[in-house]
Amino acid sequence: MKIKALSRSKASTQRECQGDHRKLHRNLDPTYHPHQRAREYTRAVTSAKIDRMFAAPFVGDLRGGHRDGITASCTSRNALVPFVSGSADGEIRIWDLASRTAVVELPGAHSRMVNGL
Repeated sequence: MKIKALSRSKASTQRECQGDHRKLHRNLDPTYHPHQRAREYTRAVTSAKIDRMFAAPFVGDLRGGHRDGITASCTSRNALVPFVSGSADGEIRIWDLASRTAVVELPGAHSRMVNGL
């Protein structure tokens, strides 16, 4: 019994330099890819949703904000009510996002920049 095996020359599989990309041998014939249109449709819908999501700002203008840049922020896993932000001057504020006002201000919470909350 004869068995045919696929073989390629070493020149087609070896790289000239260490940083060169390897050649990918793919069959781009549409008859062998029946789900290609469905995949492209799903990718297009996902892309449109992401574009729409990032078009609007996440957080509106918070009145009476920090004096320095915000370096850390966090929310509760259960609700958006306790939104906490920390700034580069060491100040921590707890915000009410519905009214966009600071509920609690802790001016001397850290001696330096707030790295995490």
